[in-house]
Order: sequence, then structure tokens, then C-alpha cells
Amino acid sequence: MLLPFAVALLAAAHFLDWASFLVMVGRHGLDAELNPLVVYLFERSGVLGVTLAKISAVLFAAGAAGVIIRRRPTLAGVVLGFGIGGGLLGAFSNLLTI
Repeated sequence: MLLPFAVALLAAAHFLDWASFLVMVGRHGLDAELNPLVVYLFERSGVLGVTLAKISAVLFAAGAAGVIIRRRPTLAGVVLGFGIGGGLLGAFSNLLTI
């Protein structure tokens, strides 16, 4: 079963996005962040808010995929694929800035 591997990949992609965000903001300031939602969260609640939002997003996507995988395995894969892609895209844009 590929679900545990996909969830681990989802978590790793979002961890890389989070870690690269911290490095990027440390080097270039918050103006380097392209996502206005992340900027808003950071301005209002700092690293803790961004961290909790990132963890929540991973748990939501993994939980949703886990609930629907028996009836709609393709849809579960799409949910995880979009989650993984979003994390990797965020990390990639951060790493380009660093």
C-alpha cells in the first residue's frame, strides 16, 4: 500500500517548505515570501502560526486521503499529489530566493 509512503512524502515536502521559509526570511526578510497568506500569518502570529498552519495542512490532507482511499483511491491520490506538489512548489520558490 502506497498511502504511508505518500503521507511521508507529503510531510517531507512541507517540512522542506517550512525549513526553507525560515532560512529565507532569516536572510532576506518577510518581503521575500510570495504567499500573502503566509505573510499574514507570520505578521500576526510569527513562526508558531506558520508552523501550526503547515502541520494542520499536512494532517488535513493526510486525513482526507485516509478517509476516502477505500471508496475513491484515485481521488485520495489526487489530494495527496496536490499536497505534495504544493509543498514542493513552496520549497522550490524559497530555495530560489535563498
